[in-house]
Amino acid sequence: MHTLSAKRVRFGAFELDLSTGELRSTETADPSQKVLLREQVFQVLRMLVEREGQIVTREEIKVRLWPDNTVVDFDQSINATVKAVRRALDDSAESPRYIETLARRGYRLMPAIEAVELASRTTAQEAVAVEQAQSRPGVEKIAIQHRVIDATTSAKRWGLITGAFLAACALGFWRYEVYRHRVTLAPTDTIVLADVDNRTGDPVFDDALNNALRYEMEQTPYLNVLGLDKTNATLGQLQLSPTTRITPDVARRICGKTNSKMVISHSIADAGNRYRLEMRALGCGSGATLAEEKTEIGTRNQIVHELGAVATRLRKKLGEPAESLARFNQPLEKASSASLEALQTAAEGNKLFLAGNAEGALKLYRQAAELDPNFALIHGRMGASYLFLGKPELSAESYAHAYQLRDRMTEKDRLSIEIAYYGRVTGDWEKGYSSVVRLLEIFPRDARAHADLRAAFLYLGQPDRAADEAAETVRLQPSAYYFGSALQSIRFASRFNEAKSWLANADALKLDNSLIRREKLIVAFATGDRANVEKILKEEERGSFQADFLREHSLIEIQQGRFHSAERLRQQASALTSNVGNDDWWVVLSALEDAEVGKDALARHYESEAERRPLRSSDKISLALALARSGRAGEAARIANDVSAENPESTLVQHYFIPTIRAAIKLEQRDPQAAIDLLRATARYDLAFTSSFDYVYPAYIRGLAYLAAGDGQSAAAQFQKLIDNPGITVRHVIGPLARLQLGRAQKTAGDTVSAVKSYEEFLSMWKDADPDLPVYRQARAEYAQLQKSR
Repeated sequence: MHTLSAKRVRFGAFELDLSTGELRSTETADPSQKVLLREQVFQVLRMLVEREGQIVTREEIKVRLWPDNTVVDFDQSINATVKAVRRALDDSAESPRYIETLARRGYRLMPAIEAVELASRTTAQEAVAVEQAQSRPGVEKIAIQHRVIDATTSAKRWGLITGAFLAACALGFWRYEVYRHRVTLAPTDTIVLADVDNRTGDPVFDDALNNALRYEMEQTPYLNVLGLDKTNATLGQLQLSPTTRITPDVARRICGKTNSKMVISHSIADAGNRYRLEMRALGCGSGATLAEEKTEIGTRNQIVHELGAVATRLRKKLGEPAESLARFNQPLEKASSASLEALQTAAEGNKLFLAGNAEGALKLYRQAAELDPNFALIHGRMGASYLFLGKPELSAESYAHAYQLRDRMTEKDRLSIEIAYYGRVTGDWEKGYSSVVRLLEIFPRDARAHADLRAAFLYLGQPDRAADEAAETVRLQPSAYYFGSALQSIRFASRFNEAKSWLANADALKLDNSLIRREKLIVAFATGDRANVEKILKEEERGSFQADFLREHSLIEIQQGRFHSAERLRQQASALTSNVGNDDWWVVLSALEDAEVGKDALARHYESEAERRPLRSSDKISLALALARSGRAGEAARIANDVSAENPESTLVQHYFIPTIRAAIKLEQRDPQAAIDLLRATARYDLAFTSSFDYVYPAYIRGLAYLAAGDGQSAAAQFQKLIDNPGITVRHVIGPLARLQLGRAQKTAGDTVSAVKSYEEFLSMWKDADPDLPVYRQARAEYAQLQKSR
């Protein structure tokens, strides 16, 4: 098949580079405009190209993309991947020009395939033949010249000719050796970093140089470095302790277990008053040296710089293009730190953070920052640690400091810090989205970048796209943390069958954490699996996440109108935890829930309690909405104005929170048209996930405003939006209340039959509700009146 021996192929109006995964349209004026396809998309397109018009079955796609059966709902994932291939080719399933779907059989590439550029020769014999062919004309010319030279100078000339011939042979042999030993890496090839072989007796070199080398190698998209989490997991599979030194031999075992390409080893030794630094690329199986670099270093404070320089020269020998070397070559001492002590301390902190000890990691990160105040990356690590510990204000300060030092970072780390800064400091998720897109253009297989894109989609109100990115993140890095995030995102998108498939995979892979367990409970409740709900709650009664599940149980009770039971559960949870910040949130949430069901006195009790606490900004926002919904418009407006002034660039504050709070105030002031006007521009963010109130709240307030204005039809459309997105509304009282409000809207619009049905659905959901709930009593009375009027 001729395409298998080609580097680039053309079909229709496109060219595909089979070595890099880049796709280019031949119809564009600029030939440099290329798109780097996502790995799964590239693999499917490559399979279609390799078959040259033959059928590629769905089973074959499944085996190619998920050989270890790690993922999910295969049918849905394959559909999404093929759809992405079509999107890249500007093709459609209805009238295909490139990819034909053959029902129950598979897919076929329709255009003919033409090889554009043949791949490099692959055998030593071919290389020798090329060298001989290149040298032969020169030899023949020398022979002709030899026949016509003067006899008196023939001996001298013959010596020169012989020397030239031997030089040509030597050059040919050198070229052959270079060819034979050349190393190239495919985009998916992974390399394993071994620990430094420290022969100096100075222990600071151990973690410091390991840390620095990882910073260096991860700054370029040409190299795909095996992550620390995957390295540690593989040590466990090899029945080795997580603290095992990764010698070249151990690294090669990890290399084989993870199907990686090669190992990078490095060593440092004394050389008199100097240091000798060596670095090698080793074959995974044989251990043979594929490339090496070495240098001698005069002083200790030059070591980090020289480590970066040696690594850069090795990157060149590993086939990294010159333009990549020039672009991704921030001096290592600037990208990290010239201080070996700071690097060592940071590495120890990283180990603690990966082990889940954020408090211990934070102490070490602070020490590293004291050793080198310009260590930009360490401020970002501090930001992540504070966030993990539930201290968003301190986290924002650290991220802001890292952002100020971003010019010292590699391009990859700079973009990562920009994303964190926009997301965690200014809240400008539109800018954050732009930064993560740029990062993925350079590092399309970076799991953390895909996780950041998932977050951007969530905060920008696009739950379906967030779910797809979460799935891609897990494919790249199938950890329990990312698995839990994927489950949450898929549930937000209300894709419950897919969520169940993921939960089954989590069980099969023995992945477990608090988020995975909570999502199992939420999905069971959302899909009406009451037996499983009871089973999970029973299992968690004495578990490590007891307080979390008491609160999750309270949310289930609220959904069914059982407020007294929910309050008891929350009190039990508060007695079990010392996390004051988390407790603050539940006090504010209780105030908002009580306000929505007409329990104004209790709502104001919780509001007063919340006002006495030093609330986080996100809790203040929810408190402002609770105040507005319970009739305290003045206090709500004051908090809203303060929060708006403090967050002028925040996407959610300016386009979600503040318009919703102010609309709720206008509703309380009996000005529904003003409320409708305030909420017109928020519609694109209605489905956003936030750290304060979400649950499709803007649509709920908008619906109430239309209802107050007498526009039942428009109101019904807003309440239907909540009903159509149960994955978001399943944890708040306005989820079931939306059915009641829909019934009221349908009644206003004159659709009595539909209204009765909506009232009955609500009353069925709340059949065991507390009888003293004002909204429940009012709903029963309205339903009885509606029945009489039929």
